[in-house]
Amino acid sequence: MTPTRSIRAALIMIAALIVMTGCFYPGGTMTNPGDDVLSPPNGLSTKTQDQLLDDTLEQVNDLVQLMGGEWLDDGVPPRVFDPINRAGWALQACDMPATSEQYSITVWQDAAPGSPIDPYPPVAKVRAYWEKLGYTIRQIGPPSQDVTKGHSIIVDLPRKAGLSFFASTEVLGISAYSECGKWD
Repeated sequence: MTPTRSIRAALIMIAALIVMTGCFYPGGTMTNPGDDVLSPPNGLSTKTQDQLLDDTLEQVNDLVQLMGGEWLDDGVPPRVFDPINRAGWALQACDMPATSEQYSITVWQDAAPGSPIDPYPPVAKVRAYWEKLGYTIRQIGPPSQDVTKGHSIIVDLPRKAGLSFFASTEVLGISAYSECGKWD
């Protein structure tokens, strides 16, 4: 496995672990200004599946536009991320209750061959953007001590939704998780 693929795989694993271990939790630390922060009694979203997908694609696209460049999704084979293309995104189980579901969207951007990324400016840029939006940001551990210097920052949002940004010398990654909901 090439270093970029192993970092990409690690990014996807980090995103999966965040969801599976419940790092995103109902009532999160901050929501978009103006959003109703009160959860329904069962903690699940009252939005439709289409609304949740639109919201999640918009969150990813906001960061893609902020960072610029071409971003690929985690499909097989990967395709260029297009927020208008709604195909290929499927609901997955939330970790509360087992019958609830959410969208998970992960995209990445590889470093140009022979041009490693300095991961600190992109993380600082995303952090400043999220702080401007009023989000409370968590950093997951210190930057990696290996040569890739990879590290993540996360925003918890209500009803198990959240955002994650990963940067290393070889790849940048964005993950977004919609609110959890239950539909018939």
